[in-house]
Amino acid sequence: MDVEKFEKQIEKIKEDAGKNIINHFNRIHDKLFTSNNIFIAGYFALSRVQDNIDILVIIIPLLNLIFLILIEYLMMEKSRKEYRIEDFDIDELIDFVDKKDHKTNLYSLLSLFSTLGVFIYFMYLLICK
Repeated sequence: MDVEKFEKQIEKIKEDAGKNIINHFNRIHDKLFTSNNIFIAGYFALSRVQDNIDILVIIIPLLNLIFLILIEYLMMEKSRKEYRIEDFDIDELIDFVDKKDHKTNLYSLLSLFSTLGVFIYFMYLLICK
């Protein structure tokens, strides 16, 4: 096999992997939004069914929804910067490439944990109160 052909195959695999990662992030975030919307309904219903739970408890999944929207906005801004990457000077380009993947992973991890926290608190209210 020709070395140049092999390097092109490796580059194609890397490019496809990058697209797949973004696709997986999008699927995870879609599921988190859906779950959070279910929790909004669940918190609301729980506050109506159980007398000892205040309606203000619905603020918890609403705050999480705002957080999820903020993360989506930040990821959209990252994509906008990627689209304009040829306009960057060398210092901006190096800074952007160094921080790009770390922030995306951190945001997704935080959104998972925040939604998990909303779920755990909902289960606590459902079972323990």
